[in-house]
Amino acid sequence: MRLLGFLEFVIVFIGVAGMAAANTYFLPKGIHLGLFLVGAGIALGGLESIFTRQMSFRFTSLGSDHYAGGPALIWGWTLLIVGATLIGCAYLVEQGMWRTTVGYVMRRPGGLLALLGLVVAGIGALVVFNPRPHGILWTLLVRVPKTIVGLAIVLTGLTAVCLGIWETIDPLSFARVTRHALGQIGLLPFDYYWRRVVALLP
Repeated sequence: MRLLGFLEFVIVFIGVAGMAAANTYFLPKGIHLGLFLVGAGIALGGLESIFTRQMSFRFTSLGSDHYAGGPALIWGWTLLIVGATLIGCAYLVEQGMWRTTVGYVMRRPGGLLALLGLVVAGIGALVVFNPRPHGILWTLLVRVPKTIVGLAIVLTGLTAVCLGIWETIDPLSFARVTRHALGQIGLLPFDYYWRRVVALLP
């Protein structure tokens, strides 16, 4: 058994269990700590993949060579982004800055869009990756559809990254164009949904 992989799972499990227990017994500090532990466990898995070029969150080393190298790096950076984001959320909640920060992000979502886009693109790249060759039937029935889906996910992620960069550079034109685009398909402006989300925050 891989000790580091076991430790990653244990940290995440303790964090999830801590949040569940804290929610049951009304212990807000426990929720903050649990969220931090979940983020720390995920980030640890990301760092392992980045430094070892091997997939993390594994109990054994069997089959690890199939995803070694580039796929492991993509997996690692994706986990690191998710873990660091959860740790940041735990800090904001602990410091009482969560509602203010979310309100700002909802008004200026460029950074969040770019961050989510990177995560989505990474997931799509892993879907596209095929570690082992297979026969023609497997290729036609599984590999080709999986590749198409993966490329669509990558394209969606890259689109979100571009939108995030656009919003960061020119928020006024971004707001104007997106407001018009949403109106064309019968949706209300982003501001409406943002205010509803903020109103639901604790």
